[in-house]
Amino acid sequence: MTELLATCWTHAGDSLPIAGRDLSPYDVRTRAEAVTRAGFTGIGFTIEDLRASSLSLADIKGICEDLGLVHTEVELLGDWWTSGERRQRSDAQRVDLLNAATALGARQIKIGPDTDIDPSTTPELLDRDRWAAELHDLAEQAADAGTRVALEVLPFSNIADFTQAAELIKAADHPAAGLCVDIWHVERGPSTPADLASLPPEMVFAVELNDAPGERVGDLFSDTIRNRVPCGEGSFDVEGFIRTLQGSGFTGPWGVEILADAHRQLRLDEALAVAHRTAIRFFN
Repeated sequence: MTELLATCWTHAGDSLPIAGRDLSPYDVRTRAEAVTRAGFTGIGFTIEDLRASSLSLADIKGICEDLGLVHTEVELLGDWWTSGERRQRSDAQRVDLLNAATALGARQIKIGPDTDIDPSTTPELLDRDRWAAELHDLAEQAADAGTRVALEVLPFSNIADFTQAAELIKAADHPAAGLCVDIWHVERGPSTPADLASLPPEMVFAVELNDAPGERVGDLFSDTIRNRVPCGEGSFDVEGFIRTLQGSGFTGPWGVEILADAHRQLRLDEALAVAHRTAIRFFN
């Protein structure tokens, strides 16, 4: 049986990953119930929505269990490699994410690379030893909390391709450090299907499905949060992507992440029904 996980933004309603717009207008119970009705067996949460919820983490875990949502994930930790004030803020976020992951029994905490870069350049991953050491320590903390960390490769960051990311994961040398592979970041980035096929199966912690038109609109960040479409309704080779990851040994749950202005304007039940129906057909 193929299991699908609704990532946090797929059921967030009219909100998006921009400061001041990142809280969902729907409460956690409403979202979880809608995710279940659509057929998903997994759900993702942002730490911002968990902090804002009137429900305790124990209550949220109970809701998910009662609904049959057996897979959970939380996000997103940035600046985990930095120092100074940015690191202080990141460390506070880290504590909250680790606590949430423990309370919810989350499969993974998603973490990000450095997006504070000049988009006109193609930066190299600098000081790999330091990054690997920081990632190892973070993974160790995640393992102690009963979870793991999944690094999301982003084409508008300093870790833009999956070969580079795999080298960092290998250097970190911890079983609780792995990758989140989103088809959007593959199709819009420099990586190839061959790069994905070469990833060690134990390194891929999460996979996310979506689609998009052939032509990018605006900068990469704007395009990724505003213009995605349901699987099979764009230009991406969704079937080939799934086959590649299946061939590498990934069995799921498969995340579905639709961030788009059009998706955000749909009723919650309709948005989730479309997201689930269009993704599951590639497995049926």
